[in-house]
Amino acid sequence: MSAGFFITGTGTDVGKTVVTAGLARFFMKSGRSIITVKPVQSGAVVLPDGSLDSPDGDVYRAAGAVWDISRQCPYIFEPPTSPHLAARLAGVELDPVEIAAKVREREKDGFLLVEGAGGIMVPLSDEASMLNLMKELGYPVILVIENKLGCINEALLSIAALQQSGLEISGLVMTSPNRPAPEEFGMADENIRFIEKISEVKVIASIPYIENWDHNNPACWELVDQALDS
Repeated sequence: MSAGFFITGTGTDVGKTVVTAGLARFFMKSGRSIITVKPVQSGAVVLPDGSLDSPDGDVYRAAGAVWDISRQCPYIFEPPTSPHLAARLAGVELDPVEIAAKVREREKDGFLLVEGAGGIMVPLSDEASMLNLMKELGYPVILVIENKLGCINEALLSIAALQQSGLEISGLVMTSPNRPAPEEFGMADENIRFIEKISEVKVIASIPYIENWDHNNPACWELVDQALDS
């Protein structure tokens, strides 16, 4: 059995963090020890003492997951840029082999939910991308897709890249983090149907648009729970 899942997306701001936190809640209901991991974080929050924290960590904590940034976020940078640039500005070289080794150290603590940064081809360096890290870890992948006009192209390209790399895709999660899914002409349902048909990968959940989303509001998490439980 795999030691974890890798949660990636078709791009930035598609809802990966909420999906990761929601999956943590889902698996914890069965009593499993779940560890959320953000291997590389750019756009960090600067705390009053000058240390850095991950904004994703706030979401994990609000969902009820354990979060210890020193153990679960090995590479963190302040600039809100692509990881390769943030690392370069900090004088750090991001190596997928080294990152994967740090992630695997957490396997002894529980089942891992590893959230990538941005999409599949986001660069970690001039030589390596997030896909290289995913291949190094070898965990099954959950792909997060924002259900919108244009998502079919984004989804199928991402799925093709994952499949060509030999990675197992455990499922797709559709999201609507920024606006309701497009219902005109039946587009939202057709997006799901067509992506499933062409890719032969199942959409395992569809999280609706949650107006006035607040990760500190338990009612918002109940809606995420309902989507993942269905």
